[in-house]
Amino acid sequence: MTALLRALLICAAIGLSLPVAAADLIFRDGYEFAARPSTRGEASRFLTQATFGPSDADIDALAASSYDAWIAAQVAQPPSYFLPYMRSQAGITDPLQPIPFAEFLQAWFVRVLSAPDQLRQRVAFALSEILVVSERGNGLDNDGLALGAYYDILLRHALGNYRDLLEDVTLSPAMGRYLSMYRNRKPDAANNIQADENYAREVMQLFSIGLVKLNRDGTPVLVNGQTVPTYDGDVVRNLARVFTGWACHCGTGQQCVPDPFPVEPFTCSTEHEMVPYEAYHDRDQKRLFDGVVLPAGSDARPELERALDALFQHPNVAPFVSRQLIQRLVTSNPSPAYVDRVAAVFENDGHGVRGNLAATVSAILRDREAREGQRSSTSFGKVREPLLRLTALWRAFDVVWDHDPLFPDDRDIHESHNQAPLRSPSVFNFFAPAYSPGGVLAAPGLVAPEMQIVTANFAIRLANDVSGRVFWSYRGGPMDDPQFVGVRLVQLARWEQSIRPAAGSSQAPAGALDRLLDRSAELLLGGRISPALRSRIRARLDALPADEPLRRVQNAIYLIATSPEFAVQR
Repeated sequence: MTALLRALLICAAIGLSLPVAAADLIFRDGYEFAARPSTRGEASRFLTQATFGPSDADIDALAASSYDAWIAAQVAQPPSYFLPYMRSQAGITDPLQPIPFAEFLQAWFVRVLSAPDQLRQRVAFALSEILVVSERGNGLDNDGLALGAYYDILLRHALGNYRDLLEDVTLSPAMGRYLSMYRNRKPDAANNIQADENYAREVMQLFSIGLVKLNRDGTPVLVNGQTVPTYDGDVVRNLARVFTGWACHCGTGQQCVPDPFPVEPFTCSTEHEMVPYEAYHDRDQKRLFDGVVLPAGSDARPELERALDALFQHPNVAPFVSRQLIQRLVTSNPSPAYVDRVAAVFENDGHGVRGNLAATVSAILRDREAREGQRSSTSFGKVREPLLRLTALWRAFDVVWDHDPLFPDDRDIHESHNQAPLRSPSVFNFFAPAYSPGGVLAAPGLVAPEMQIVTANFAIRLANDVSGRVFWSYRGGPMDDPQFVGVRLVQLARWEQSIRPAAGSSQAPAGALDRLLDRSAELLLGGRISPALRSRIRARLDALPADEPLRRVQNAIYLIATSPEFAVQR
């Protein structure tokens, strides 16, 4: 296991880089690159960054189009929301009826594997790891209704505007409960009540401006060699008073009371934003960061909006958000120039709009570093998140299922993958953006956030999980049985047929094994497979009987999907 972890770390650090042609390194502008992929492998790399994994059909469609056209078509796709699907599956019509969290997990897997709005789904997942709420957190245990409503907020704004997203997240009942803004009261010295500071601190530290002032390229501003804090404890206490006086909306037909703060006798309407109760809102003046002052006497909503405007307009927001989105989609260690180019689009999409996430994501994916970075930089790329390894494998090999409800192993996906959507251990996500496991990455100052959850134990579990998916869970295989309700199955028949010996022959068709490796590498590795890995897999295939084509296909897929080259998205 030590050897496996060392291999993963080395892959993240040196990227298993192949020789680079000098002509590939000549660029004058960050956006100068081919308008469309020149190979299926290039199409696959783009789709790996922009979706939950490429399929043959996706690759063919992109290869016949262009990057810009694909992005435009995805932006135009309507959101595939979760709550309508969850209610349909659970047979629920009452908008206030609770929904188990298992229904949310089911919706997540169905959407990320089959929804047409793949870019939106992938960006929403990235945002869920930045603007974090969790089923494991305050008051959200098994609350699929609140968490489904929250994820639909992320989907609605994933390709919209970050300012709108920030406000809807702030007023989400799920966030209100998770970070205790819900029923947050104004200070009352006589009763020893202080405004809760939880959301005020995290909306700055994690959702908008971070801890230190940044240049637009994401590097810290230095004064006399020292970083400059974006805020201090006084700012936290003042901003906490902005977020006072909010509670749940009371739906029609319930026992609604004028003051729900002492006791809330109704079911919270989790699809509706929280609403203000002015008697509990602090109306005193607030001094925030960088000289921003909110005057006394303001009602809750206009004051909240002014505070969010101030956060949104802060110069840190563009590099802070842009860098994290780059990390989630493309590479853990983007160059400052890459961050600067994307942050510039966040600041102004070319039409005077700040915070346009569709334009920002397009800039991330179309940038020269995203499209060519694997050729020009040995530190380019990112360790794949465990969930993204699974979805990539499934989508590559045409996953199917006969019943939407999840097989028990997938309902408990965190047990094998140390990760599940909206189930992080804290508001700091499963891993920190600046996490480095040390060793070969520490010396050059590189980070590998995902390695924080790929421990020795879970590295073994992930390999074992791939074995089960490939050798057992395939159409026509042992798990393809009515007793295993909801199991997801890969389809290997066409791959098996492609290397099956012709009648009267004892060998696979000429070149068939090489084509199998080429196609598998296109789908899983962006078309780039090292000579060493190819040689090892080919030796294994040659050692298996030619009249067992299914075993050969399974071994090829398994060895690629458990290799360091697959573990690192390049």
